[in-house]
Amino acid sequence: MNLKLSSVLLLLVLSVTDAYLLAHPNIIGKIGVLVYKHSYIKTFPRALITVLLVVGISVILAEILYRFVGYKKATLFYGLLLAVSVFWFGYVFITFSSFSYLITGKAFIYGAHLLPIILMGLFGRYLVKAQLHLRKKPSPVLFEVSQK
Repeated sequence: MNLKLSSVLLLLVLSVTDAYLLAHPNIIGKIGVLVYKHSYIKTFPRALITVLLVVGISVILAEILYRFVGYKKATLFYGLLLAVSVFWFGYVFITFSSFSYLITGKAFIYGAHLLPIILMGLFGRYLVKAQLHLRKKPSPVLFEVSQK
């Protein structure tokens, strides 16, 4: 993989933190999880599997684009995925600003915001990487041989 160990550890820590926050709403949030049948975040292991699947699939998709697609097309896809992540964050921000979600607890609200932020960081990093690769110039020739 093209990821450094520090990046993988950061993604792992953020994913575990997000799963913990999503799995621990207050009592009103727990009732909401039951009523709306959000079984994928009902317990910490389920929330962890859900978050790790989303982040893992996103990393695999980003790596496939980086390795097997041209850098111009990859830049376009990363920009599109980043825009989707930003839109998702905006949707979560607006949704969780309403009164019914405000009473679910701060941890749950922060957990809901964290997953789109993780994806924005991931796709933003790959977008910058692809842009930097496009801008690389060929290495200069150290010695020129001129024939007279």
